[in-house]
Amino acid sequence: MPVDLVPLVAIPTVFGSIVVVTVSIIRYRLKKKELELRGSDAELGPEFDALRDDLNETRAQVAEIQERLDFAERMLTAGRASQDQQGK
Repeated sequence: MPVDLVPLVAIPTVFGSIVVVTVSIIRYRLKKKELELRGSDAELGPEFDALRDDLNETRAQVAEIQERLDFAERMLTAGRASQDQQGK
């Protein structure tokens, strides 16, 4: 009776990715709102750009996590398929 590892890997990875993206979006929107309330200070441009860079970095990390998850799922599925063939 092989253990189905795909849910053990996929579920935490997907939910972790969702949490990371959600937190990043919330931080981005809160900081943007704060910057809008403060007005047009000379320092706001670089601060806003830094936030945008952070958000883009987070998106890249989530994309990498998704690629790793897809790879892990393919490996686990291939392993399960080979075990099924050996069992026949």
